[in-house]
Amino acid sequence: MKKVLLCFIIALAMTACQKSKEQMGLKEALVAKLQNDSDLKDYKIEPAEMAECVYQQIADNAPGMPGDPKRPRYFEAYTKFVAVGSPGDADRAIKEYQDVFGDVKAATNAAMSVTDSIMSCMGSAIDARRPE
Repeated sequence: MKKVLLCFIIALAMTACQKSKEQMGLKEALVAKLQNDSDLKDYKIEPAEMAECVYQQIADNAPGMPGDPKRPRYFEAYTKFVAVGSPGDADRAIKEYQDVFGDVKAATNAAMSVTDSIMSCMGSAIDARRPE
């Protein structure tokens, strides 16, 4: 019984570490991308606040649950999509991660969903700051 409990605790700890690692890479990339966004500055929205919202939207659509072997590669792909600097880089990232999403079209949609998530979170953050 003690061995089963110990194995469960170890598995739980490994899952928590994995989630933390996934979060940090994607969140750091999001904060870096949003750091100089003029709209965020105009509305006094912290890049970290936006990064958390965007991360949450991406995580909510991630396959499986924390600990699923597909998740790290999924978050790795999104981190790369967020960090691309040119259209050529975006095309290479989409081709590199097409197997994660099934095909090039699905990977393209995933890459474009980052912008959709940013816009959605920005709208929510702006609405939250408006006086009623």
